[in-house]
Amino acid sequence: MQYAFDIGGSKIEFGVFGEAGEVLLHSKTPTPRDDRDAFVATIRDVIDDADREFGSRPDIGISFAGGLDPQTGAVISANIPAIKGWSLASELSAILNRHVLVENDADCFALAEAISGAGKDAHTVFAIILGTGVGGGIVVNGEFIGGRSGIRGEWGHGNDVTGTLIRNGLAPVVCGCGQTGCLDAWGGARGLEHIYRQISGNPASSFDITDAWRTGDAVASRSVEIYCELVARELALMVNVIDPDCIPVGGGMASEPALIARIDGLVRDRVLGRYDDRLVVPGHFAKDGGLRGAAMLHANQSPSAAQGGV
Repeated sequence: MQYAFDIGGSKIEFGVFGEAGEVLLHSKTPTPRDDRDAFVATIRDVIDDADREFGSRPDIGISFAGGLDPQTGAVISANIPAIKGWSLASELSAILNRHVLVENDADCFALAEAISGAGKDAHTVFAIILGTGVGGGIVVNGEFIGGRSGIRGEWGHGNDVTGTLIRNGLAPVVCGCGQTGCLDAWGGARGLEHIYRQISGNPASSFDITDAWRTGDAVASRSVEIYCELVARELALMVNVIDPDCIPVGGGMASEPALIARIDGLVRDRVLGRYDDRLVVPGHFAKDGGLRGAAMLHANQSPSAAQGGV
């Protein structure tokens, strides 16, 4: 049995997983974003309830939206002010009196897909998130790729898609990281919405846009084609660098198989290597990969995992 959390800015998901990966318990609760004591109390209450129900005290894996300092385990980026700068794994280990491991949510998704999902038995898995924005994680032979900064797999930042935008009559926007031209501002659901709004002059949700695309609506079709081109160009570069066996996709956009298939075709047309089979595919755990990956952290400890001793 394994306890796992997926911690985001709006909600904390908790899961209890059996030995075969089956979900024994799943719950959601709002995230106390600004109060560390309330945050800890929420985590503790959920665990105490599960302990009473299952009569067990398993270790805990945590997936969260942010980065960790690989030297200290301190949270260096997160949309939860209460834990920023805090050594999450070691502090929670001491408070809860059990072993806690913490990793980035995209990395946890990549681990879940590499171990038992779309990339099962693959050597190199580059899992990507097309959600609100863009993220990613790299797993090689069941282990995370390490890094000195604690930030990795962030293929949505540091690039410049301005040329593609201008060719399609679109105006660049400033990314949340402060740079202009990052794919992160265009490769997720909000990016598709930006494209549609600039083309049509009207707002629409990503779901409405893809619905209209499937019915052949001209504006929606053009919006989706521009979106796929933006994503595919940057993803093709990552394929040339990493040479992955599989690219599972998570996040809200993964719920559109035809859109993912279109991106896959554009990527394989652009890369140097030959890929006869599908490379970019919807993840098996697109909806709960972060939580499932967190449950696997103790079984697949990597040198980069932020660990807390008890």
